[in-house]
Amino acid sequence: MTRWLALGLLLLTAFSCHADDMSAPVPATISVTGEGLVTAVPDMVTVTVGVVSQAEDAAGALAANNAAMATLNDVLDDFGVAERDRRTSHFNISPRYERRSKDGGAPEISSYEVNNQVTIRYRDIDRVGHLLDAVVRSGGNRINGLAFGNEDDAGLRDEARKLAIGDARRKASLYADAAAGKVGKILSISEAGAPQPRPMMRGAMMAEAASVPISAGENEFGAVVNVVFELE
Repeated sequence: MTRWLALGLLLLTAFSCHADDMSAPVPATISVTGEGLVTAVPDMVTVTVGVVSQAEDAAGALAANNAAMATLNDVLDDFGVAERDRRTSHFNISPRYERRSKDGGAPEISSYEVNNQVTIRYRDIDRVGHLLDAVVRSGGNRINGLAFGNEDDAGLRDEARKLAIGDARRKASLYADAAAGKVGKILSISEAGAPQPRPMMRGAMMAEAASVPISAGENEFGAVVNVVFELE
């Protein structure tokens, strides 16, 4: 008898707790999306430079390319490009073939080509044009992948995130005022896919007329957050 009474009390308590949970009011919320954007003048550039050399045999092409790359590296030294800011990004030795003859014979090797390229980071933005000009004058005949960036891009993204939270709170306050309420505590924050840094155009040239004309522009760093506020 005592055991059945205890079981009944336990079930009654559980039902009472469940009823309390069901009757608890669900808080009103406001869900908004906040956006933040920060612009910054680039303070570094990444570019790939190199030399393509040809000769009748592979050894000759390689020797010519090695000599040209040594001269190119001397130029990088003169412009203060540190070893840690240089990385060989492409190296290739390949045969070059003559076109097939009219009689349909197999193509024959006519020469060999060596392609050696190094990707560098350079922090003196004002001298980028001069650097590229010196690379070409030293024998470099491959330049590609020019991109302006910012060394502290993580810090700039964090600033954009702070602005995004502020934008979300501003929007939430606008909705709360319209609903005759006020913004309460933040219940959740989630970050949407952050956009990649985007270059913007600027009018000023970063190099003198005597060198390669280069415009650095500005970079944009954005952040998007989804925030849920309690509505009081």
